[in-house]
Amino acid sequence: MPRKSSAKSPLDALLADTQQLVARLLEENRSLKTQNQRLGSELERVSKGWEQIKELARKAPRKARR
Repeated sequence: MPRKSSAKSPLDALLADTQQLVARLLEENRSLKTQNQRLGSELERVSKGWEQIKELARKAPRKARR
């Protein structure tokens, strides 16, 4: 006679935990990709602004040194 298995065998529990952790990792990965894309866009915007500042600084009149 086969023995009765508990409601959840250790293997079933391990599988369920693993699936839950993989789902969390995938969700976090998507979130981080979105954040990375947003930060990349922000970096590009700030870099363009910094280039404009450097260009204006090059063109600005300077006081004569003594």
